[in-house]
Amino acid sequence: MNFKTILSLVLCSFFAWQLSAQMPKVYAVGAMKDMGSTYDLNMDLDTISTKKHLYGMGPYDKMKGEITVVDGKPYYASAFVDGAYVVDKNWNIKSPFFVYSNVGSWEVYTIEGDFNSVQNIQEAVAKMAKANGYDLEQPFAFKIKGEFDALSAHIVTPRLPEVEGYRDGIKSQKFSFEDTKGEFIGFYSEHHQGVFTHMDGFVHVHFLMKDKSFMGHLDEITTKGKTFKLYLPKK
Repeated sequence: MNFKTILSLVLCSFFAWQLSAQMPKVYAVGAMKDMGSTYDLNMDLDTISTKKHLYGMGPYDKMKGEITVVDGKPYYASAFVDGAYVVDKNWNIKSPFFVYSNVGSWEVYTIEGDFNSVQNIQEAVAKMAKANGYDLEQPFAFKIKGEFDALSAHIVTPRLPEVEGYRDGIKSQKFSFEDTKGEFIGFYSEHHQGVFTHMDGFVHVHFLMKDKSFMGHLDEITTKGKTFKLYLPKK
């Protein structure tokens, strides 16, 4: 191996390290796989020291619903009554596991085409991030804004009889929408399966309606021939 080759490898390693060092750090408290049957509360959102430009997500309390923090605004949703949901804002909430990052500014990219699954979203985010020099070995937050033909999202419900909102045999409620505008808030990681992403994927995605009247965990999407704005953390 000659000197130029060695120098090139050193420089590539340095710039890769520099890039990851400049990315907003992603923090994970607790883990999806460790919730067990007690859903112990490991994260108190009010203890996060820097809330400005905070983005984050996790279950609300002991599976009482969903939490999504968007640019320092803490939304939480519950669905205790059949066919109904409630969305509110408060920092005085807790979670069994929570992932978050402070993102002060974003790079905006345009993506076009179809979304027919959450897997499609994962692929689109990874492709655009890689094409623009992002290190996919590092976890990062992202946003996608646009208009969606049809989608469904769920809000988890309590599994313990002593928890407010418990209904026997009901673990979540799914809600469907057509021709709706809003944004997907997500986290991408290839190394946190079972922590804040499911074991079969690299993304955890929540949907927040444009008017903030609904928020939940994205399950399904069917959208064709649309243009979307993808937001990745500014390096």
